[in-house]
Amino acid sequence: MPQLEKSQERIQAICEKIREETLNPAKLQAELIIDEAKKEAERIKLQAIRDAEKIRDETKRNLEVEKQIFTSSLEQAAKQSIDSLKQKIDSSLFNPALERWVVEQLGGAKEHAKLIEVIIQAIHNEGFKTDLAVTIPHEFTPDEITSQISSNILKELKDGAIEVGDIKGGVKVTLKGKHMTLDLSDSALRELISSFIRKDFRKVFFVS
Repeated sequence: MPQLEKSQERIQAICEKIREETLNPAKLQAELIIDEAKKEAERIKLQAIRDAEKIRDETKRNLEVEKQIFTSSLEQAAKQSIDSLKQKIDSSLFNPALERWVVEQLGGAKEHAKLIEVIIQAIHNEGFKTDLAVTIPHEFTPDEITSQISSNILKELKDGAIEVGDIKGGVKVTLKGKHMTLDLSDSALRELISSFIRKDFRKVFFVS
């Protein structure tokens, strides 16, 4: 029996030694692997968080840029729409109204004859000696105008000096020898008047 017990003890010692030499190092290695795996998992987790934050920040910046572009485009479109509306008001309301008003203020044949007299008298006072050519609106005839002009002024005009032109009101007087034209037609007067009242007219429709 003592011999059997002694053999068992020896076998037990051998097993213990094998375990110490093989199992314990393997266990230690496994623990090291698990520890490294935990560290790697933590690193991956932190990197994922950083990547997510980076993507979020980039997305936020991109959205902000797109928002600014959209806002700028919207403001530009609004400005263009207002400018277009102003132009339409000018073309459809202001210009026709001003044209009618100017033509009405210039009056009929009598008023046009008076305008011609004033211009010719002014030319005479300035000492200009040259043949004159007068253009009148197409709604009058030369005879209608000459019949209203005083005789002393009429002497300044040769036969055929008054002719009908493509104007709706007012007159044009050309100094032939000087190659100059005094334009007091409706279009010239309308342009002159509009430069003064256009701004006030627009204020009726738009607040600056």
